[in-house]
Amino acid sequence: MNYRKQFFCIVLFLMAFLLTTTTVIAAPSMTGSTGMIRVPTADSMRLGQFSAGYFYWNENGSGVVAVGLPRGVEISAALRSNVGNPDTAIYNVKFNLNQEALLYPAVAIGVEDIDGRDRRSVYGVLSKALPYGFRIHIGTGTGRFEGMFASLEKVLNPVSLRKKNSGFPVTSLIVEMDGYKMNYAARVRLAQGLRLDAGWLGKEERVYCGLTFTN
Repeated sequence: MNYRKQFFCIVLFLMAFLLTTTTVIAAPSMTGSTGMIRVPTADSMRLGQFSAGYFYWNENGSGVVAVGLPRGVEISAALRSNVGNPDTAIYNVKFNLNQEALLYPAVAIGVEDIDGRDRRSVYGVLSKALPYGFRIHIGTGTGRFEGMFASLEKVLNPVSLRKKNSGFPVTSLIVEMDGYKMNYAARVRLAQGLRLDAGWLGKEERVYCGLTFTN
């Protein structure tokens, strides 16, 4: 990792641990849609809710936004840039069909890269909380999602940590298979809707960092 990437990651981590912690319900993935690392979840932005952020990996960058509309509709976009190549903008839409309940998962369908500038992909995904702080997301689709994708999220118990006055922020550990490779990340939820992501992008062997805000 070069010095610029090291500096960027160190700054993000310092921002994380200097802020008071709260829980962010939803935030964009690296592709813009509400999700984990590179896969969408069945969650969507609520009406009037929005997110914005920036991800960086191996001299590549991606600015992302997501907005909640009526009837469980979410629209999002990602503007990608890297050295020596033109910027690429992709636009996405997601429809939340069913909210998660005790016995039923959340269900959503969506389209990533609607106008096909990169790789148009249609998908369906289920999300469900499990015992002991785990949550699973499973989906299938076309294009980038051809076959099956899945993600497992584990929320570290913030209640017991806070009782000890440790100041430890609410953190999720994420493992996902995006259809082609395994990705790994830690997601730190911060005050005032801030969220820090840092992890490892599978076969590309790239460290990534990201910072997003959700209102």
